[in-house]
Amino acid sequence: MRKGGAPISVYLAFLLIGAGLIVFFLMKEPRTDKYRETQMLMGTVIHIDVCPGVQDTEKGKLAYKAAWERLEDIAWRMNVLDERSDVSKINHSDLDPVLIGADTYKVLKQSMYYYKITKGAFDITVWPLISLWQRSEKNNRFPTEDEIQNAQKMIGMDNIRLLADNLVRRLNPETQIDLGGVAKGYAVDEVARIFREHEISNFFIDAGGDVYVGGTNCSGNLWRIGIRDPRDPSKIIDIVELTDSAVATSGNYEKFYTIKNEQLSHIIDPSSGYPQKDVVSATVIAPSAIEADALATALCILSVESGIQLMDTRTKNHASLIVVKDRSDQIKKFPNKSYARFSRGIDALHEDPRSVH
Repeated sequence: MRKGGAPISVYLAFLLIGAGLIVFFLMKEPRTDKYRETQMLMGTVIHIDVCPGVQDTEKGKLAYKAAWERLEDIAWRMNVLDERSDVSKINHSDLDPVLIGADTYKVLKQSMYYYKITKGAFDITVWPLISLWQRSEKNNRFPTEDEIQNAQKMIGMDNIRLLADNLVRRLNPETQIDLGGVAKGYAVDEVARIFREHEISNFFIDAGGDVYVGGTNCSGNLWRIGIRDPRDPSKIIDIVELTDSAVATSGNYEKFYTIKNEQLSHIIDPSSGYPQKDVVSATVIAPSAIEADALATALCILSVESGIQLMDTRTKNHASLIVVKDRSDQIKKFPNKSYARFSRGIDALHEDPRSVH
């Protein structure tokens, strides 16, 4: 665990770079640094920030302790590769019901909801296709059409039945689930819940780019988060301003399958069985991190028009920015109708730096 942080010089930006997100802390005058604790969990680096002094209170100590314990529990319970996990219990069960933890059951129920509203674009049963493409990468050969079609027969949330009392049954013995698309988001939401239960309202949580911000930063301003340019990770294409909200970005420019020197997105389209191509990144703002996580993935798979229509049916507290790249490597941005409420534009960097955090 690493605690604390170095002072920030005049006009120096400290960048927390996650999956398409950059959190900016720009200061014009000296201040007392925030307090941070960091751990490596769920295959990523997780940062939890609060304002100075909180860590010295009993509430602050208990909040951090409870948060890390909760994260560790979620990390193994929802890990598809951990033989002890609830996910493994489901994937290796017969067609009889299997008992899982209440939290995993809750995530499955929410995943079912996102599967329905995205018309299958978000699908936690896509694991057989992911495994197929992982094997293909290892063997440096593209999967055959027969292999893809056989894997597609195994997927679909209609192959999972949620029963009463945290019981789950597979209806297809070949169906397997992977909660990698929502487990981090759920974990972030749990940390936010824990901090609020300990009466800490101003905090920042980043789990590998799944971000939730509570209240205001230590200077009393709303949090400002930069969205990365998919062509150049050192640049940004916009800045959004948030409070008590989550933001997540998915895209095909950061993680790849590499087969025969060709880079392919790690996001698999369940309907085609192939890595998605058209959308290079999708950023979603939502009241919860699990929702931002799931919808960002879905928007990378849906057409731009369908993605915008989906987001326009949500509340005013939801927003999205879909980015596509044309043949000349130029990007085009497609915001939904509520995105303007959060966007401050890159010119926000040139405003009074004390307002950019």
